[in-house]
Amino acid sequence: MRVSRDKLVALAREESKRRADSDGILSAYLIGSVASGEPIFGGSADIDLVLIHRNHAPIAREFLPLSKDFHLDILHHSSELYANPTELRIDPWLGPAVCEPIFLYDPEHFFERAQAGVRGQYYRADYMHARALSFLSRARKFENVDGSTLSWVTVYTQSLLEGANAAATLGGFPAAGRRLSPILHARLLDLEQENLYFTFQRLLGAEQVGENQLLKWLSEWQKAVEAASSVEDRFAKFRQNYHVKGFETLVANSDPKSVLWNLISEWNAACLALPNDDELTGSWRAAIQMLRLDEQDQEFRVEQLENYLDEVEAFIDNWAVENGA
Repeated sequence: MRVSRDKLVALAREESKRRADSDGILSAYLIGSVASGEPIFGGSADIDLVLIHRNHAPIAREFLPLSKDFHLDILHHSSELYANPTELRIDPWLGPAVCEPIFLYDPEHFFERAQAGVRGQYYRADYMHARALSFLSRARKFENVDGSTLSWVTVYTQSLLEGANAAATLGGFPAAGRRLSPILHARLLDLEQENLYFTFQRLLGAEQVGENQLLKWLSEWQKAVEAASSVEDRFAKFRQNYHVKGFETLVANSDPKSVLWNLISEWNAACLALPNDDELTGSWRAAIQMLRLDEQDQEFRVEQLENYLDEVEAFIDNWAVENGA
């Protein structure tokens, strides 16, 4: 069945209105690839819906299947999160989300007022610089982490992403989602910082793995997330299908190694949900060892990451001088 972007937006709007009275919803808006008008990727899509609750949000996130290929990825926010809209301009993730979404439900104009505060001077150089520095600060938090390999890989991959986005955000919205690596590559190429993308890939261990190995890991990853589906909703069957189709499309149409960040982070999360399943985590540990992300290489990777973040910081500083920030 062919589904248009307009249909996906309409489904999100219907869900927002359906919940408005019973769930105390003030506003609802759409972000992500559907909101930005990107083509449906791999024949599947998640619809990133944000619901703003009049009081406290009952949960942080939920997933609602619409079909085997499409689902709602719903974030729940409390209204107090939007109390100081001008401060959201420098929030590296929420600021971009609020800047150019699709309005779905806003009868009291609550979100409209908040967005006006965010968008005012959003693209001014000093605010762009502040968002980049915010990303960089978040990236450096890995330095205080000590724990299991599972926990360390979680923090390491997130810090690496935040660091790459510290540079990429100076050229547009930050990269995320299934197309994270191709978007990141394009953004850094436009900024004439393609070397930062290649280093990002090297820090994931991309030079250690070929396409055949990646395809084997995709199969092992699927076993882990299928087992984890009984523990966490994020690994439900429709979510697996969404990721598999994205991975397959990237492998077929792009650099196969562009799946690496998503593969590692999703596989790692599944193993965190099943820490005592030695059979399922065994293949993950073998992959982590091959990528040089295990206990033995933590010191080596930390040094590399620190050097990378220093390189990103130097670029941000130069950008600030050149753009009067």
